[in-house]
Amino acid sequence: MRRTIGISLGEGARSLGVIRYDSQGARESAVVEYDAAWLAAPDRFTIDPTLALVAGPQFHRKASDGSLFHSAIADTEPDGWGRRVILRDYAKRRQEARHSGKRVEPQRLNALDLLLAVDDFSRVGALRFRDEAGSFQRAPEEGRRTAPPLIELGHLLAASRAVEMNLETAADLAYLRGRGTSLGGLRPKCTVVDDEGRLDRQVPERRRRACRDQG
Repeated sequence: MRRTIGISLGEGARSLGVIRYDSQGARESAVVEYDAAWLAAPDRFTIDPTLALVAGPQFHRKASDGSLFHSAIADTEPDGWGRRVILRDYAKRRQEARHSGKRVEPQRLNALDLLLAVDDFSRVGALRFRDEAGSFQRAPEEGRRTAPPLIELGHLLAASRAVEMNLETAADLAYLRGRGTSLGGLRPKCTVVDDEGRLDRQVPERRRRACRDQG
C-alpha cells in the first residue's frame, strides 16, 4: 500500500511538503519531501534537524524501538495511552462487525493509521496532515466536538478508569478517541476546552482534584 499525505503548518494550513508512505506486508517505510514553494520561501525553516532544506525525498531509519517517522512528525503520534485507546477501539469495532455477520479481513493498524488517528484540533504542535482527498486527519465530523468542555471531566474520568480496568465499552472508547492521544506518557490524559474556549491539556484525575479544590 502506498499513500501520499500532505504536511501543513498551523491554522492557515500552509503547505510544507508530503509524507510518502509505503507498506509491503509487515515492512513499512516513510520519506518526507518538501514542497518547492516552501524551499523557495524567504521565511522557510527546517521542521526537524534531520530534514535539510533540500529538494527530493529524505529517508528516516527506524530504530528497533523508535518511530517510523522523523522526530518532528513522531512527536505528534499517539502516546502510550492514546495507542491503547485506538487499538482497543479498533479491535472492538472489528469484533462487533464479526458478530453482526460482516466479513472482516485480517488487517492490523499500521504506523500511518496511528499517526492519522490523532485529532487535528488537539494534535501536539503546529504540524497538520491532509489525506489524498484534502481532508485533515482526524477532522471532526460535522456537529461532533473532539475536545470536550470542562463540565465533561466526570465522563472522561469514568471512561478512562474503565479502560485501565479492562471494563470499557464501545461507547467509552468512542468517547475517548481523539480526546487524549498525543500528549505524552502512558497515563490517561485528555484535552479539554476551558470556559474561554482555550485548549487545555490535563491528566483527568489531576484536573478533577484541581477543580474540586477550587470549588
